[in-house]
Amino acid sequence: MYTNEQLNALHFSKIGFEFEFFSKETVEEVKNSLSPALGKKIRIEEKSHSDFKPTPKTFKLEPDNSGGSGMIELVTGQLPFTEAKLMLAKTFKWIKENASTNHKCSIHVNVSFDGKRLGPHSNISRLDIGKFVLNFNENKVFEEFPERKNSVYAKSIKFIVPLSGFHQQSPEKTLSKNYLFVNEKYYGVNFLKVPKGYIEFRYLGGKDYEQKYHKILHITEHFILSLYDSLANPTYTPKDIKELDSILEKHKGVIQGFKSYASFKKHFPKIKLLVDLSSGQQIVEMYYPKMREKIFDLITKAGLTEGWVNYDGDAGKLQLKDADLPQCFELDGLDIVDCTIKGNITNCDIFASEIGDSSIKHCNLFGSSVVKASKLEDSYVNRNVVAEDCVVSGFNGVFSGEMEGGIFRKGKITNLARISSDTDVVEYEKII
Repeated sequence: MYTNEQLNALHFSKIGFEFEFFSKETVEEVKNSLSPALGKKIRIEEKSHSDFKPTPKTFKLEPDNSGGSGMIELVTGQLPFTEAKLMLAKTFKWIKENASTNHKCSIHVNVSFDGKRLGPHSNISRLDIGKFVLNFNENKVFEEFPERKNSVYAKSIKFIVPLSGFHQQSPEKTLSKNYLFVNEKYYGVNFLKVPKGYIEFRYLGGKDYEQKYHKILHITEHFILSLYDSLANPTYTPKDIKELDSILEKHKGVIQGFKSYASFKKHFPKIKLLVDLSSGQQIVEMYYPKMREKIFDLITKAGLTEGWVNYDGDAGKLQLKDADLPQCFELDGLDIVDCTIKGNITNCDIFASEIGDSSIKHCNLFGSSVVKASKLEDSYVNRNVVAEDCVVSGFNGVFSGEMEGGIFRKGKITNLARISSDTDVVEYEKII
């Protein structure tokens, strides 16, 4: 049973939906069928993420090649909760009768509140992201949608790292200044929308999601009430601090290991440090103060526990070898050799590594690397690299490798590339 305050939060919430689905009909035919079914005007956009902002009276349809050709996205305006429930049911009914969904399809839920009815404390732009992350029961979502738990598009938000190796537990109200929280769109919650006055929840979707009205409505209410509770009760509780301690438990040894090279070796004996490929004690000790911030990032943001780290003194750059990073929050600006990685990788040169369920941006991939079920954006892919069931996009990237399945959304393809017949190629430029 909900309290009166919770019922008010639900009633005065404003909900927008983004429905991804496949249709064999043209976008124009979809509009002509869907508009009367929903009782709304629908505007057709030529490309995804158009500038037009839907209203409660006028929605928009966009092509969405993230899931392959034939995928369409319906974006609604922000609706009062009561109307949003009805719109959810109507849209699901239409999808059941006229379209289809698969594992690539998502339904995003955008939440804000009527500040005039609930008061200024309900303004999303005031949200303390740290408070929400600690307070939010993410397991409740994954219990209902277990297949979404390891999705590259809706990764867990329960990932927090200290910003400095010298930092101890922070007092309340300074949490966001001392810790790094998820800050890109491909997590279960997209906090980049906070300055715009709403939050986007990206957890939901999957094959036949239109058959799960009651589950999705139940989880939507969970989103609303969790968000409202963090706004209405912004003070950190002992429960929040306990949750923080639990998440940060794996970083406990970092503080001590940060102080000196000798201490580092004691706390992280399986991480071997080199300077210009030399393991000499004296030279590593001399360079350790320059290395430690970047090494700290590897341990806390990438989950490094074992492997070789070489510091290139001329370039001031780290090179990582023989590491297994199954939950990598961030890797940026490294040379990566013979590693196994799942997570977020940017601005890296990758050699002979296995990458899975990852977001790869502005990287160069060489030397028999294998990439599976990942997003490759604006990256160079060498002829010896294999991409399996990946989404490739970005005209700043060049693809010369082998692609099996997946979606080539946009980019440049060379004569050396081998694209399988079951790869969905949407848009490309052929180069020599």
